[in-house]
Formats: sequence, C-alpha cells, structure tokens
Amino acid sequence: MRYDPNDVSSWPAFKPLIIAHDVGRSRDRSTAVIGGRSPCGQRLIGIAEAEELPLNLVGSARASALAAVDRRYHSNALIVADLSNDPSYAEPLLEAFGSRVIGVQISRYGSGMEFERRPVGHRSMLVYTIGRSHLLELFQTELHCGQVKIADTPALRRAYEQLANLETEFRESGTVYTCPSGQHDDLGISCAMLAWAARHPHLESWMRNLRAGRPHKPRQTYDWSAFT
Repeated sequence: MRYDPNDVSSWPAFKPLIIAHDVGRSRDRSTAVIGGRSPCGQRLIGIAEAEELPLNLVGSARASALAAVDRRYHSNALIVADLSNDPSYAEPLLEAFGSRVIGVQISRYGSGMEFERRPVGHRSMLVYTIGRSHLLELFQTELHCGQVKIADTPALRRAYEQLANLETEFRESGTVYTCPSGQHDDLGISCAMLAWAARHPHLESWMRNLRAGRPHKPRQTYDWSAFT
C-alpha cells in the first residue's frame, strides 16, 4: 500500500512508536492506545489502534496484559502510563518494560513539563504532572489543526465519542471537563496522552534512554583458523 498521510493504515511505521496506557479504577477498564509520529517527516500524529484491557486486572496482571499488546508491535514501543490512580503500579511496569516507561500524573494543574524522578524499588521512573483540562485542550488543538490522523475502528470511534460527550464547565480557575455519570473517558484520555507524548520536547531524550536500556548484541568473534 502506498503511503497516504491521511490514512494511518498505510503508514509503514511510527517514529517513534508509542503506547499510551490509561489505568482504570476498579470499575473501569485500563487501555492501550497505539500510534506515534509520522515516519515521513511530516508534522503528523497517527493513532492506529485502541484496546480496552480486561476488567479487574491489577498490578503485574495488568502489566502482563499490556505486554501482550506490546509484543504485537515487537516490544519496541515507548510506554506512557497514567499513574494517577495507582502509584504502586510503577513497580510492575518497570519490571515488565524497564526504561521504556514514562509515568504521567494527571491532576487539576500542570503544564506537562514538570517532572520528578520517582523512586521505584531500587530504580526510578520519570513521572510528569499535567492538568487534565490542559491535556484535553492540547489534544483538541491538534485535532482542529488536522495534525492527528485516527484510524476508523470501533474502539477509536468510542474514544472520539467519549471526548465529544464530555461536559464543560467554565470556572474562574479555567475550563473543567467532566465525564457524564455512568460514562467513561478512558480511551479518549489515552488518545490525548499519546498526542502529548508525541509532541513533548523531551521525547528525544526519552528515546535515548530507551535505546541505552536495551541489551547490546555481543560482538561477533571469528575463529582465525577458518581462514587458513
């Protein structure tokens, strides 16, 4: 298939590949949304797939379900995970994905540039704080500018509907977006997280850390007697 910038299914790859992982509460499903930057030098973000993980998964079981999605993409993705509801989840994520994980703390305030290196067992994880409204408005801006191309799948249609159904309240402190009672916004939030990560000024340094954390292939050695 010839590359078409408007058709994500024709993109040969993402540079880089990103999996955004929203971590649901006890009654919500956690998610995996897959996409990334265009591989052809254009300022485009593609979202190719979205999946809701099974209910009632916690800790290492949830990380294992995410790893199954990751393996479909050759275990080569940057994992951007929401730790807002379960900070302890950082440990099984690090066990499963190592330096490929970037944590996100979604709160009332934050530009998405503030971060901490959070201790996790004997290691640490970068965790960025971003305001929920700010995150959604960044994604809305990218959509309005035509910079995000989304595949036409049932799950991604649900993501779009979730965002369209958010209730808006204007306060002195800014606009607040809330999910209507009985509805969910997990897929929509994951799409917004992916777009945030794909545009983040620290993306290149995240990718350098990812590459540095991969095991090096052993150097090939030769038996010189084979040449005599």
